[in-house]
Amino acid sequence: MKWFKKKKSRTFEPVEVLPRSNSLAPHGTPPVSSQLLAKLPGPLLERIFSFVCPHTQDETYESCEQSAVDVGDTCMLCDLRDLAHCAQVSRKWRVHASNVQYHSIRIDAVHYCPLEEILAERRKRRSRMNRNAEPEDTAQARLKLLCRTLGDDQGGFALKVQFLKTPYMTRETCKPDLARMVHVTPNLRYVDLPEGLFTDDPSCHALKAEIQARCPDLRKMCYMGGAEKSLEMLASGRIWTNLEVLELSRLNMDPTILRMVLGSLPQLHALKVSDMKAFDDELFKYSDNLPPWPPLAELIFENTPNLSAEGLIAYLFRSDTQDSLKTLSLTTTSVHPSTLQRILSVAPALQHLSLIETVSTSFPGNQNVQPLNSTSLKIFHYEITSATSANIYTSTTASYYDYLRSSLLSGGLPKLKELYVRDPDFADSLIDLALPPPPFGHSPSASQDRNPFQHNQTSRPLSSNNPFLSPSSPNSPSSLPSPRGLPSSLSVYSKGLEEMEWNFSRVQPPALPGRRGSATAPRPVSSYGLENLRAWKDERGGVRKSVVVGNGWGGFLAVPVDGGGAGGRPSSSAGERGKKSGSSYDMFR
Repeated sequence: MKWFKKKKSRTFEPVEVLPRSNSLAPHGTPPVSSQLLAKLPGPLLERIFSFVCPHTQDETYESCEQSAVDVGDTCMLCDLRDLAHCAQVSRKWRVHASNVQYHSIRIDAVHYCPLEEILAERRKRRSRMNRNAEPEDTAQARLKLLCRTLGDDQGGFALKVQFLKTPYMTRETCKPDLARMVHVTPNLRYVDLPEGLFTDDPSCHALKAEIQARCPDLRKMCYMGGAEKSLEMLASGRIWTNLEVLELSRLNMDPTILRMVLGSLPQLHALKVSDMKAFDDELFKYSDNLPPWPPLAELIFENTPNLSAEGLIAYLFRSDTQDSLKTLSLTTTSVHPSTLQRILSVAPALQHLSLIETVSTSFPGNQNVQPLNSTSLKIFHYEITSATSANIYTSTTASYYDYLRSSLLSGGLPKLKELYVRDPDFADSLIDLALPPPPFGHSPSASQDRNPFQHNQTSRPLSSNNPFLSPSSPNSPSSLPSPRGLPSSLSVYSKGLEEMEWNFSRVQPPALPGRRGSATAPRPVSSYGLENLRAWKDERGGVRKSVVVGNGWGGFLAVPVDGGGAGGRPSSSAGERGKKSGSSYDMFR
């Protein structure tokens, strides 16, 4: 009987349609007509498009892996897709969106959002019979498509490309594709290159010939051991005369040729030298037969044992080099901490200073060493550790940090904002407590006719074991100079020998004379937190920010700030699609 049973008819309830109101919502936006959008000028449109895809404005000379940290918690591929959708709105938008899209190109292997999990499953299912196929190399496929697009429009899109960043495995395995892309982009300033090109590997000769012939405006290059002949070609002045950043590592060549190479680069402003014993003080001395050093803004030396303070002082002899140097990093060199003041005295514009050394003896006390004094220094890395050959029964580094502490408390570094040390108790030692004089320590002559309620008392000497010491004596304890304390608040990042993360403490100067300063309890930061003073990096990232809230018992508690709050950048339109409950949003970082 079920075959003859009638189906139940569906009943629809009437839905009340509310009349449309002309008034806007309290937080609504007014309607924007297409005529008003068409009247927007081109520079304003490009500015708006730069917020849609922020990584298109990346003009740093860093690799794809290092620049990904500065982009933030965003998905670069999703942002690029949104910018491509903007280019499809109109012909005018296409022109200005293309100017932004092809200025700084970045190729990523995966989506930095939950969308990658869905796309990875789709790439495996190539056919109905082969549901577990090997996934394709997405970065290589994107590079081939980009190479085809630039090759088809050499007079348009290819001329707009100035920065090209690719993943490590892509640039190591796709050298022919990189050579074809470099051939059609003559305005290229920076490109991620394989490591074999820096050492003159035979497999990279074709790629290097294309770059030298087709990219005369390159701004950064690196030379490692084995590329001495290629570095010598720079002295001719025919290739890459606009280099701004130069890296030298493990090179073994004549210092005279090296001096001629550096003197033939007038636009050079950043130099990094590592693992070179041939780099000594003689390179900085003046010579009539050699070109002068260019005024550099950033100097980084790592493992250069023959470089001392005498060479740096000779380089900073000219006024143009003194005014241009902003960053100086010294790691495992012959520059002793006691000679830092000599360098600071001839570097009036220095803002970032890094000294990383291992010492085996205490700070020299028999020499007349002046305290550190600089009115321009803002960030100071003073990382002094004990060598393995040092005496384990004595604290070798204590005298070095005492020297730094006395320099800070004397007010020699008034503009210093951040300090990095390898002493976990250094922040607490900056809090100076001025002990009140004992009531029984004054002399009888000074206690006569003294008003206890009078604040402006000039003679109030401390007690002394010398009965012949007068209150007005120049050797009196009341006339000895006392440390002035910190001039402003200071952020101290400290780390012990066995610690992996930096601990942050903020030291506040005393509010009134004679009072004690304050310091927050050391708390670990979430990452390394250093900018490493690289010549092509200006922002320091990775240090966790926090706010101070009450804990309910009269104290305060530091709570980390959530990066995805109201102040964060909104996610892409498709960034939250397919997000499963319990899945991690940042699963690829």
